[in-house]
Amino acid sequence: MIFRILISGVLFFSLCACSRESLNYKNHVVLKVNNVTMTAEEFSERLASRLNMFNALSARESAVISQAKNAVTRDFIIQVVTQEWAQNKQLFVRKEQVDNEVALVRKQYPDDISFRKVLVSAGITYDKWEERLKYTLLERMVLDEIKKNIKKPSPEELKAYYQNNKQHYSVPAGVRLRQIVLDTDENAQRIKKELASGKQLKDLAKKFSITDEASLGGDLGWIEKGYLDIFDAAFRMTVGQRSQIVKSPFGYHIFEVTAKRSLKNQSLEEVRSKIENALIAEREQASYSSWLEEQTLKSHIFKDDEFLKQIRVQTRGHK
Repeated sequence: MIFRILISGVLFFSLCACSRESLNYKNHVVLKVNNVTMTAEEFSERLASRLNMFNALSARESAVISQAKNAVTRDFIIQVVTQEWAQNKQLFVRKEQVDNEVALVRKQYPDDISFRKVLVSAGITYDKWEERLKYTLLERMVLDEIKKNIKKPSPEELKAYYQNNKQHYSVPAGVRLRQIVLDTDENAQRIKKELASGKQLKDLAKKFSITDEASLGGDLGWIEKGYLDIFDAAFRMTVGQRSQIVKSPFGYHIFEVTAKRSLKNQSLEEVRSKIENALIAEREQASYSSWLEEQTLKSHIFKDDEFLKQIRVQTRGHK
């Protein structure tokens, strides 16, 4: 006996009944964390949601399916322990929080119909979407609570980190260029003569250049060596010097150097806030990982591996 569930317009899921014919397959519990359960049908829905991010061919690969099943299991465990911990800490998402977040999301769409169409294309109902949104808000509250006791790095820690990672805090040598790009050599020769007569490259670039930076007077900003082979010569030029006509797949270039900088090692003061943010982020991640491990170890987790192995994926049009 094969039990099939049409989860979305893309994927079918088959639960092979085999010797379990007496079971109600849809409601069979495949995961349980403490007193919270997930049925085979719920698991399949979440699995479909994950696999719908892949094309039909990739979604049938055993490695992809296995990873998706593990992800669904992991996410369910995290969701349950997060919700239970929040409840014990008296952390609750208020209705006005959800309403405010919904309003922010809907502002990104021209009207409610457009918003609803996106949900339909994602294969999710509005109620399910709002439920996920509410959990996301709760998750933020839990993370904020976990982060409360994280200490900022001391000046000594910042200095030690800087000394051990100096190579990551430098500004590479660079040149700032302005260019004009023409579609033919004939047009490039004409512009070259106009430049020789005293006209400014930035003015001509605004009028005649065929590339996006034309509106900026041809300003390319700062570039590093290797950005484009034709510009490597600029590192041997002086400020104010102009190139000859250079051909590339983009057209015929004439560029000039407007500024140069040498390799510069940034001081601790220049990167202090960046280092502090990096260290705090590391501590937040470590704190969350430790918290999650503790909550998981304290939980009673059941997983019906044999039944989950029987969940088969069949993409539309394939058997």
